[in-house]
Amino acid sequence: MILTYTARAEDAGRKVYSVLRREMRISQTLARRLKRCGAIEVDGKAVFADYVLSPGDVVRVDVLAGEEPSGNVPERGAIEILFENEGLLAVNKPAGLITHPSFARYTGTLANFVAGYLKEKGEGETCHAVNRLDRDTSGVVLFAKNGYMKALASEALLREDARKEYRALVCGVPEPLSGTVDKPIKRLRERDMLRVTAADGQRAVTHYETLRVYRLGEKRVSLLRLQLETGRTHQIRVHLLDIGTPILGDGLYYTDESRALSNALGAAAQALHASCLRFTEPLSGECLAICAPEPPAFSEICRRMQQVWPETAP
Repeated sequence: MILTYTARAEDAGRKVYSVLRREMRISQTLARRLKRCGAIEVDGKAVFADYVLSPGDVVRVDVLAGEEPSGNVPERGAIEILFENEGLLAVNKPAGLITHPSFARYTGTLANFVAGYLKEKGEGETCHAVNRLDRDTSGVVLFAKNGYMKALASEALLREDARKEYRALVCGVPEPLSGTVDKPIKRLRERDMLRVTAADGQRAVTHYETLRVYRLGEKRVSLLRLQLETGRTHQIRVHLLDIGTPILGDGLYYTDESRALSNALGAAAQALHASCLRFTEPLSGECLAICAPEPPAFSEICRRMQQVWPETAP
């Protein structure tokens, strides 16, 4: 990935390092690596970061020259691509697939399959997950093709105009039908995977809206649209359990009623789907809305019930 910048009259006397950090938004660490490998050029000649610019000078930087291996082993595997450009790739992760390798598992993850895809395209094999989903959560996962784009994309997802939207099938009907859960979250115990709402936890805010309500006998199931204002681990799952509407198929955050209803409906995995990721593309400034269709499992569960709200047409 080549970045260029042509010095203007007002840039006279500026150092190249200033352009790298401000206009090109290159981190201090990456700038040092680029300097060491001679990847900073002015008018085709390698220069140091303290080179003083004159009007008309063309600064050229190959950010990939300073790339460090991501450690993902490339593997061939099916991926559903939702969006791709020079620096980013968004895919629709199926439920049951781990997003990225860990100490316990190095292969067979979504990141391995994305690395394999990029290697086959001749774009190297480096990829970095910008957002991450639980193993049993499906939906949009954004990858950066290099560390430079990961830093920019991560920053973009933290901006106020960024939106993370989810769909969930839950046991029961929330009261009110639409609202906000603003409750801090913390680990139940140190090194425990389980999270709970607690006054001394980290701030966590989830907005929800009921889209449809279904009936199975005397039981009710709701389809919710959710939007995250914060991004705590297990946030949606914890908040929905806290308000009495746990997600169907969730084996960690459940009630006896939600477990029984999940079994009756054949919800083998948590019915939570990252449906849309909205943010400003870092390089082009374009407003992107990357959306993934609801998984077939959602339709199959809903097919087994009768919709009762909004009322279906006669």
